[in-house]
Amino acid sequence: MSSPHTPEAFPKSRYVPDPEETVALLISLTCITLMSVLFGRKTAGTKLSNINYARGLVISLYLVSWAFSFIATHLVQTNNYNNVSCTMSIYTCILLYAASKIIIYLFLMEKVYVVTAVGLTRKDFMLYKVNMVLMVPYLGIVALMIIYRVAEIGQDGHCRIGLLKPAALPLILYDMVLSIWLTLLFIRPLMSSKSMLQGPSKGKLRDVARRTLIGAIVAMILSSANVFTLVYFQGYERGLICLSSCTADVTLNAITIHWVTSRATQHTTGPAGSGVRGQHPHPHRVGTGASVANEKHFEPAESHITVEAYVEEYYSGSHSGSHSYHASPSDQGRSS
Repeated sequence: MSSPHTPEAFPKSRYVPDPEETVALLISLTCITLMSVLFGRKTAGTKLSNINYARGLVISLYLVSWAFSFIATHLVQTNNYNNVSCTMSIYTCILLYAASKIIIYLFLMEKVYVVTAVGLTRKDFMLYKVNMVLMVPYLGIVALMIIYRVAEIGQDGHCRIGLLKPAALPLILYDMVLSIWLTLLFIRPLMSSKSMLQGPSKGKLRDVARRTLIGAIVAMILSSANVFTLVYFQGYERGLICLSSCTADVTLNAITIHWVTSRATQHTTGPAGSGVRGQHPHPHRVGTGASVANEKHFEPAESHITVEAYVEEYYSGSHSGSHSYHASPSDQGRSS
């Protein structure tokens, strides 16, 4: 008579991957590849000394997303008839997904600071401090997610994971409220005629705000769809599906942030109509900030240079005509 822990005690079909397992594995492998490419492009030629707070957030998001995809690749292959894999699946979805969301929220809050707080340090900018306080409830929601988690093996051998309503509903409410709040913080300066983003010399700063606004909206849509899925399955979603949706969610969010912090190649002409090429991502400034904008050109290989370079140029040059403001070292730490 065979032991309940021997292979004979389980159906032989568990060794044959079903279509959902195959698709989940392909999604995880695809996400690993995408995150490796994005990480390489964002860090190519970057010195450790040049990684400031904002850029550190972006790189951290890449690493968390890659780690999520890597772990999910292993878990989706061992999810059936495996309590350890099932338990690890729900903790991966909770902890790494929460880590990616925290990084995204901090990144969006940093961009609010970049486009609205001229000449103020973070500790002197009230809105920045308010946003930091709004992050505190998320720690409590993470605790609820751990307490009211679901991870069990069904009669068919499939792992089912999810969140019960005491955790799922606060998560949905918090995510929606904070995402809408951050979105409004970008819409207001873009729409207001009195905003510091208005004026012909501030187009580059407006570009930062527009891109980040789109990123905030995309992040809100992705997160809402993923969390509402948990509610639809009432906390008992198959582990493979949950892992795949969360992996796709964090990867698409990372791709969005990559786009937000990248800019397309610029093609401009000099005074004589000939093309002008800048061989360095931060060419030396000659004349006013406006003239620099008309003379720069970036090679296609440099198209991943972050749009916060625009902000650096704005603070260093766009005020030279009518203002005497110069960016302080604390302000220069904003860009990524």
